[in-house]
Amino acid sequence: MLGVRLSRLAPDWLFTYTGTILLVALLVNLATSFVQFSHSLTLPSMESSLDLSHTKAGLLITVIAAVRMGSALVAGTLAPRYGSRVIISIGSVGVGGSMLLLGYAQNYTGAVLAVALMGVASGAALTPMMGLLSSWFRVQDRGLAAGLAATGGSVAFIFAGIAVPLFVDADPLDGWRHSWRLFGVVVLFIGLISLAFIRERPTPDNQIDPPHSEGPRRLQRGGWPIPAFKSPMVWTIAFLAFAAGWSQNLFTTFFGVYLSQENDVSLSTVGQLVILMGVLSVGSGVLWGRMSDHIGRAQAFLYSFIIQAAAFALLSLVPGMGSFVTASILMGITLRATYTVCAASSGDYVPIRFSAAAFALMSVGASLGSTISPTLGGAVADNLDMRWTFALALCGSFAGTAGALFLQTRKPLSESVQPCPDP
Repeated sequence: MLGVRLSRLAPDWLFTYTGTILLVALLVNLATSFVQFSHSLTLPSMESSLDLSHTKAGLLITVIAAVRMGSALVAGTLAPRYGSRVIISIGSVGVGGSMLLLGYAQNYTGAVLAVALMGVASGAALTPMMGLLSSWFRVQDRGLAAGLAATGGSVAFIFAGIAVPLFVDADPLDGWRHSWRLFGVVVLFIGLISLAFIRERPTPDNQIDPPHSEGPRRLQRGGWPIPAFKSPMVWTIAFLAFAAGWSQNLFTTFFGVYLSQENDVSLSTVGQLVILMGVLSVGSGVLWGRMSDHIGRAQAFLYSFIIQAAAFALLSLVPGMGSFVTASILMGITLRATYTVCAASSGDYVPIRFSAAAFALMSVGASLGSTISPTLGGAVADNLDMRWTFALALCGSFAGTAGALFLQTRKPLSESVQPCPDP
């Protein structure tokens, strides 16, 4: 009786293998999000331990983003031809191994090599994983699915916010190393889970409904994803991802350094703000994903960029504890917005077997922005003031707002991607 009641309240796919795929996607997001969200807390002690300038610290993040950009493009291109399962699993295991390597790095060169491997592996794991969701979910459910998967990133944010300050307080010199070693062990386990449970596509026995008009028979390997590379809508969204990557990577890279070194905020307080952002972002992905399902992708992009612009303006123009808390709240509710909406739209404008490639191009946009901004932001901080670093992030949000307004004027190229009726 209880199972019948739950089935009426929950989505129809939750108790099928589609729900298992979503759970694995959440775990892969958790694994790869340690790469994106942990540096804000580990960089302050890394700078002291390895004697790094802000510019060198920013260059580490640039290396991750640059390598991840190429990796995402390659993985997204190969996935429709050779399948996603092995690529995702090898990438997840590689992320865990690179984290262990970073934890044992004894100099700047070793750290650069570790984060380069981290970029390769995280791009290979995440891009085909998020593209794979389009094969398992209907058009009108993709925003929800992407949002639920993105909560893995929120869990990583919270976990890092708790673990890193504890390790650093207990061992100020090497606490950052212990943090990366712990993350590495967790992620290696996730890699084994992904290898065991990922399936390429629904079978007639576990498919709720064809994701769109292509039907399951056309979800086949063998083609190169030319339609994804030719879609102007995919490239437009890639620009929005660039603007978001530019801004958010400046924030995640320098937020901890800005508060602890420039404004004398204790690392434990910074950790509490990070936890606050993580808690708020748990529902953020679902909120923005579902919003994009109902009001459209362009509107969801627009609102998220406006909210983040307000956060960066507070950090840049009126620094203080009130601004730090408010900015943390604003970032928490939008942190997974662009990522979620990009993932939701990856199968909207191309045949779903090429959705991984579409998401790869969006990831290239995000990674390009993430590649350029940390090193530039670090140089600005070294030569001017770190408030100007957050002014650069504000410029990225302005560019994203303009791009989202432009996207609203374009007709979606989705004639071949018609939504299915509800079952």
